[in-house]
Amino acid sequence: MKEKQHTIPMIGDPNTREIDRMVTDLGRRVMIIGRDQRTFAGVSHPAARLYLVLGLLVGLILLLLGVIHYGL
Repeated sequence: MKEKQHTIPMIGDPNTREIDRMVTDLGRRVMIIGRDQRTFAGVSHPAARLYLVLGLLVGLILLLLGVIHYGL
C-alpha cells in the first residue's frame, strides 16, 4: 500500500487564506453572540428594572391577598 504523504500548506496557499478567513469570521460571530447574550441576560436599564421589581411585588401582594381572602 502506498502511504499518503501529508504536507504542511504554505502561508500563501489559497486554501490556507480561505480557512483563516473562515476562522476569523467565526471568531467575530462568537464575540457578537456573546455580547448579545450579555446584553440581554439581565435588565440593565434602571427604570426597566424598577418596573420589573414593582410589578413582581404588586403581583405577589395580590396573590397573597387572594389566598388570605379566599383561602387555599
